[in-house]
Amino acid sequence: MKSNALDLGLCALPVDDPAFETVLLFKDELVAIIPAGLGKIPKRVTPEFLSKCPLILGNEKSALRETIDEWLSRAGPPPKPVMTFDNVEAIKSLVAVGLGASIVPSLCLGNGHIAMTNAVVASLTPRAGRQVGLVRLRNKHLTEAQRIVSDALLTLRA
Repeated sequence: MKSNALDLGLCALPVDDPAFETVLLFKDELVAIIPAGLGKIPKRVTPEFLSKCPLILGNEKSALRETIDEWLSRAGPPPKPVMTFDNVEAIKSLVAVGLGASIVPSLCLGNGHIAMTNAVVASLTPRAGRQVGLVRLRNKHLTEAQRIVSDALLTLRA
């Protein structure tokens, strides 16, 4: 965005850069995804349960990973993941083939995403989520087309 390659973005909040202005649009619940072959999986997954599983998580510098590490820390120091990726779809694919469990945004489980075959989706206890917002450069003039898109995205506000 700073190089003007993008005009608007949907990002996990917070964005800790004063160059950007953000507007909270909605909250997205996080869920556990666990290989079906792992054995008995509780309906509600706790930090203690998931900390005992091999974990496949996102990049440690991402806002999502910070939220996940904070949630896992309720069971002690967050475990070191067996693999890390920058792409949630790649994480879902690896969970589906049984290489580990993960925590992902519920939004990545809907239509248009890789189906979660051979995996169980379970709620987290305690619940965890992330905030998703509209992001743009502060004081950037929007074209009419960009304003239409921005206004449409703002209708998603909870």
